[in-house]
Amino acid sequence: MGGIFSKGYLPELPNGSLIKLGIIGLENSGKTTLLNKFIDASSKKSIASVLISTGVYIESIIFKGWEIFAGDLLYPNYISKIYKPYLLGSDVIIFMIDSSDIHQMTEAKNQIDLLIQEQCINSSVFLVMANKQDQKRCVSIHQLEQYLELYRLTNPWKCLPLSLIQEKGIEDLIKWILENTVVRKTYNNQLQTLQ
Repeated sequence: MGGIFSKGYLPELPNGSLIKLGIIGLENSGKTTLLNKFIDASSKKSIASVLISTGVYIESIIFKGWEIFAGDLLYPNYISKIYKPYLLGSDVIIFMIDSSDIHQMTEAKNQIDLLIQEQCINSSVFLVMANKQDQKRCVSIHQLEQYLELYRLTNPWKCLPLSLIQEKGIEDLIKWILENTVVRKTYNNQLQTLQ
């Protein structure tokens, strides 16, 4: 690997700035891999794995002005009972999907429906990352957008292709976040929004 990966993909935000980023999705969709690619190798030991409920862990880290958490959506009630406080405070929510696993699509749609129903993503930038686009049997971005009915979202959203194995799409993801997210500015432990 080397190169940009060893330094971490996330750019350093201006001093005192903050973007809260949530990475959620079904099992084996690439959440932890994405988190590990975002940060540099020396910071990996700083990732905190916190038990928030029986058998439910959230990984979190603050890195270069990015406050990041990642967690599995194993059961529908996880959104309302466990993740809602984390999601409501996020500027950006990345929903990871294994686009080569057609069996995950229905559950992914159900989870997005719950996110909308629970009003967890109304004030966040919402990104669906179609991971494993390097696989022959992957679903196209257009098919995914249509199936998940992303057009019904009123907040900024995007569905982007991703291949974490080939490290393709990570820079586009970060660029889109920076272009579509309001960066918070911290002064004396108080958050303000930059206009």
